[in-house]
Amino acid sequence: MTIQQVLRETAKAVDPIMLRYLSRGVGRDFRPIVTHQVRAGGKRVRPALTLLCCQACGGRLRDALLPAAVFELIHNYSLIMDDIIDHGELRRGRPTVRAEYGDTQALLAGMFYREVIGEMAVSLPISRKIYALVVNAVKQTIEGERMDILFEQDGRGEDYIAKHRYKTVTPELYFKVIMKKTAELIKAACLAGAVAAHAGKSQFKAISTYGEKVGLAFQVIDDFLDIFGQETGKQRGKDILEHKLNNAVIVYALPKMASQERSRLMRIIRAERVDEARLRQAITLLESTGAKVKVQMLAKRLVEDAKKSLEALPETPARESLAELADFIAARLY
Repeated sequence: MTIQQVLRETAKAVDPIMLRYLSRGVGRDFRPIVTHQVRAGGKRVRPALTLLCCQACGGRLRDALLPAAVFELIHNYSLIMDDIIDHGELRRGRPTVRAEYGDTQALLAGMFYREVIGEMAVSLPISRKIYALVVNAVKQTIEGERMDILFEQDGRGEDYIAKHRYKTVTPELYFKVIMKKTAELIKAACLAGAVAAHAGKSQFKAISTYGEKVGLAFQVIDDFLDIFGQETGKQRGKDILEHKLNNAVIVYALPKMASQERSRLMRIIRAERVDEARLRQAITLLESTGAKVKVQMLAKRLVEDAKKSLEALPETPARESLAELADFIAARLY
């Protein structure tokens, strides 16, 4: 089975579970709002990781279905909230919840998701361990989002952000933020599969390492595409247009620049409005440093580390699919 088939089968298995829980105790007029995000689709990478990690640890697929749905719902919850924060209009080619129904209804939908996530987690036989993963993942994701916002160099006009905004970034700080913002949830989705399989200590450690490395690679690749994404259908220079400093390409390019070039790039990122000419200039500056190749190599190394950690698991089709899924994530670079 190809990874695309695995993802399609995962969606068929977990989407009805999410929709069933989201439809409980919700008003008829509110139901389309609450289910909008899930019905918009998505790759379903996180639940696929949960299911495959469970099987790779010798567990039964059916025991991981509900945990898989829980972690995909957390992801969708974070997207609803992220679109409210960033005033997002489109996601997956469709209007976001806030664009379709307004910020107030989107906020209420997000609050409803959080309660449903808790309800699903505590209904599991292994509820204490899964719930601990859920709580940590949600808290870390929120903190990562908060820190990420503080790297925006212009906009929002909020006193707190102006007072606490990060003016510089290091690789260490960058990885701290993306671990919280992205990798913790992916790691938790993987660990939920191991918990469902009642994995042993060595298996649990291997899955933890795999989830962390894949999660970090996922965000590094997203950052790469947010700068150079024209070839992949993403808007080229998206993070520059949004005044974001905490992007892997920018993080690794800045130390390679002469002070004059660095100042020029920072002026563009901090400009109230980044027009097409400034955007082209910024991308040219970034490309001149070799950061494009550096970030590609970094993402590839993280993926290779993830795959290497799987050697502690028995050779099974599920383990092979986990390695292929890591390659599938990395393939977006090229």
